[in-house]
Amino acid sequence: MTDLSTLNWKDEAYYSQHPHQKQLRDACLSRVNWGALCRYASSKNSERPCTLLEQHTLGGVHLIRLLMFPSSDLQSPCLKASGSDQTLWIVRVQLEQSTPETESLLRAEINAMELVRMRTEIPVPRIYGYELNDENVVRAAFTLMELLPGSSAMDADGGFEIHGGRIPDGKKKKVLFEEVARVQARLSSIRLPKIGCVIRHPDNSFDVGPLPHLGGPFSTANEFFEAWARYAKFPRSGEAIREIMRHSPGPIREEVLSSIQKFPKRLRELASRGSISTRNSTGPFPLYHPDLYHSNIIVDKSYKVLGVIDWEGACTVPWEIVQPPLFLTTLPPAMDDPGNYGEDGRPKDLDTVRRIAETAEYVRCVQEIEGEMGTDQTLSGILLDPAVQGLAFALKVYLDPGKMGFYCNVLKPFR
Repeated sequence: MTDLSTLNWKDEAYYSQHPHQKQLRDACLSRVNWGALCRYASSKNSERPCTLLEQHTLGGVHLIRLLMFPSSDLQSPCLKASGSDQTLWIVRVQLEQSTPETESLLRAEINAMELVRMRTEIPVPRIYGYELNDENVVRAAFTLMELLPGSSAMDADGGFEIHGGRIPDGKKKKVLFEEVARVQARLSSIRLPKIGCVIRHPDNSFDVGPLPHLGGPFSTANEFFEAWARYAKFPRSGEAIREIMRHSPGPIREEVLSSIQKFPKRLRELASRGSISTRNSTGPFPLYHPDLYHSNIIVDKSYKVLGVIDWEGACTVPWEIVQPPLFLTTLPPAMDDPGNYGEDGRPKDLDTVRRIAETAEYVRCVQEIEGEMGTDQTLSGILLDPAVQGLAFALKVYLDPGKMGFYCNVLKPFR
């Protein structure tokens, strides 16, 4: 059972403050043939009549709505609305028109979810049906999937407006860290021989294919980093960078700009010499969820994990890409302003100090889970390596959102 009022629906007040989001929503609502979607959903659920609920929300590049079916089987595994015997599914519709790239991304996401479901006990939503592009009667790419019970860890305990995204202290935090550590350890135990998107064959075997923009699949980590460096483009112009840093001293501002501009070339030079990845360069490579943020982790009231969602972009990666959950990451000291640290090297910002302590607590959980599972300690070793974590953070924020920082400094340990 679930109480629909606890889900993160967007109302008209939200859209009045976010006109671009409203424009995307309205265009999607007009483009989609919702009647055809309901008929398609019914065909995937024993021809039971389907009703679209009015509530909707936006999640990344998708419009999300609920479908309701009268249930003749009260033991159905599908989620039911609170106080009723009606089955609920989620439909996730692509907001904008499909392209070959979005089609490739959706196919890879579905394949990754099925790989996780088949090889681990990580709870992921069941997929009931999908269309990869707009060439169908619904006129949009979409996915029909299971509605997981609970709420996201971000929305739990009152949501962001109450706690600012901070995980509550005490037992709930301990439970969440242990649960997410288990998810990450299980996920990193899925290892494939190359770096790239997940391909699923008709016999349910899996392989690795090329990544959007970068190509591949890549046989070594250094090949991947060379390709990344060729593709990488910082999303802000030099003028925009100077404007953002207008209150910083001129020499600092220009040093940051220079570091941003030189970072891809420096990375490519090091990768071409085999200097970036030395311990795990030839694989096998772990499957990685690139947005393991608490908005994508579904929990119950005690913060036990009920599911992990939003697998778009999940692929096999070099170990040097792997980070702890994104609600624990901090700006690496090498990228940061030295003035933000005391003489003892400790951050002056108390929130940063707290996150560093929480990350250490989380990694201890990972080590315990690795021991329980009897796996190697590659994951915890990577999470404990400050040089690797500095590089992973830099690669994550260089393309999106284009964070300010001394990027070239994170490369110094690899020279």
